Amino acid sequence: MKRRALALGVGLLLLAVAADPVRAEVVRLRIDQADSAVTFKATSRLANADGRFHRFSGDVSVDPSDPTSARISITVEAASIDTANTKRDNHLRSQDFFWVERHPTIVFESVRAAREAGGVALVGRLTVRGVTREITAPVRVEVTPERFVARGEFSLKRSDYEINYQSVLNPVGDVVDVSFVFRGRRAGP
Repeated sequence: MKRRALALGVGLLLLAVAADPVRAEVVRLRIDQADSAVTFKATSRLANADGRFHRFSGDVSVDPSDPTSARISITVEAASIDTANTKRDNHLRSQDFFWVERHPTIVFESVRAAREAGGVALVGRLTVRGVTREITAPVRVEVTPERFVARGEFSLKRSDYEINYQSVLNPVGDVVDVSFVFRGRRAGP
């Protein structure tokens, strides 16, 4: 009777150990602004605008063995927009476009990621000019416990974010192509 109880106890203990999933080591990484880029391309009848944002920050939490576990938070300072044309940049900062006085940041918060050919499909909430929409961005990711690189591109419609300015002389396209390369390293303790 004691042997049977001991065997049952050992069996239950082994079953409990086997059923306990291996705990992943989630690491927290911080985006290195100096080694990263957020760029865009907008079209218009007379002159397309290639530009970038110079100031942004972000954090990534991920199990390096599973990129789909990534949770990403990025904040971009809208006033840091730069198209190499001061007059245009000031107009982009105005109420006609980003309205940076009222909406100083552009924010992305991921909600999930799924494997796809060549990387992951990152789904998240993008807030521009106070309007939040869910987007999906295909991302190619390289991640270790100490460093990461994430590259991707996606398109968005200005009108989805209530950026509806239009010029009679120089109509502006509704679709803007966004590209990014984020590099980062493990965040301090």
